[in-house]
Amino acid sequence: MNFKIGLLRVICSESTGFLFDIKQMEGIKISNVKELEEMKEFLTKPFLDLKNKQFLSLHSLKNLCDEEREFFTSKKAGAYTVHFYIQGNGVYRLGNQEIMVESRALLFSPLDRIKQFHTSDECEGFALIFSETFFGKTSMKSFFLHHTQLFNSLDKIVFFPVEDRFEDVFNLFQLIINEMRRPYSEIQEQILLNYVFSMLLISEELHKHEQVTLRVDNDIKIVRNFKLLYNNELNKRQSLKFFCDKMNLSLNTLERAFKKYENTTPKKWTNKRLVSEIQIELNRMENSIGEIAFKFGFSEVTNFTKFFKGQTGITPKQFRARLQL
Repeated sequence: MNFKIGLLRVICSESTGFLFDIKQMEGIKISNVKELEEMKEFLTKPFLDLKNKQFLSLHSLKNLCDEEREFFTSKKAGAYTVHFYIQGNGVYRLGNQEIMVESRALLFSPLDRIKQFHTSDECEGFALIFSETFFGKTSMKSFFLHHTQLFNSLDKIVFFPVEDRFEDVFNLFQLIINEMRRPYSEIQEQILLNYVFSMLLISEELHKHEQVTLRVDNDIKIVRNFKLLYNNELNKRQSLKFFCDKMNLSLNTLERAFKKYENTTPKKWTNKRLVSEIQIELNRMENSIGEIAFKFGFSEVTNFTKFFKGQTGITPKQFRARLQL
């Protein structure tokens, strides 16, 4: 059976923000899944606010690899990516790590890590790309996103066969496609979010059952422990010294570990992590800006506004105003 996949190209532009256009693509052929109706042409819906990086899109793996792949790296788009290989194979590189990806498998691209992938001519599959502000709209989902080893593994590429869950995973991708083809509705975003979360939960279950022996060096443990402590103290505005004292190590040791495995500093990572949680709260429209400032440990709204603008270039009020455009 031959299928056509519609592609929403989300291109990050330094001057204009996020632009998008629709382009019809060929290339997905599914022949090994029983009793599935043909997937007709579909277009991903721009009902999400691309200016604030709330997006979800689904692509042909082959076309994603061939067409302007530099625009689709998580490092540039600020997005999480799930690769679903249905048949054929590909080569995936993350830093100095390289693996051959075979069919009927899932691979997870960590956020803000430089990566490349190349597919064989017979490769067929999907790449699901979503932003944190789309997925992490609740505390529970945000916690999952920042703790699951699917996206937060420092010591290896997360890749595993789906085995007897192949049809479950494939059907979820099909449900996402079908929902994207439907006319916009008020609950459409929540429906799509639930499909994505279900797919990630199945993946988490599969990953936990892997019998893999890992060599974890001390610097990896330092980064992991720091992130765990920081997430537990996220709302308290603790200093880096507070965490170093808790972990019984020096600031230089912490910074060296972050430089090695995150290619950033602990301070920059904590600021980005805090901003992402603030943006999620601003998206919810449930609390005032003052209440959000207090929730994240700011005693003065002016200090909160100054911090947020210093990290994003706009004030919390301006960020919220964009959501209502």
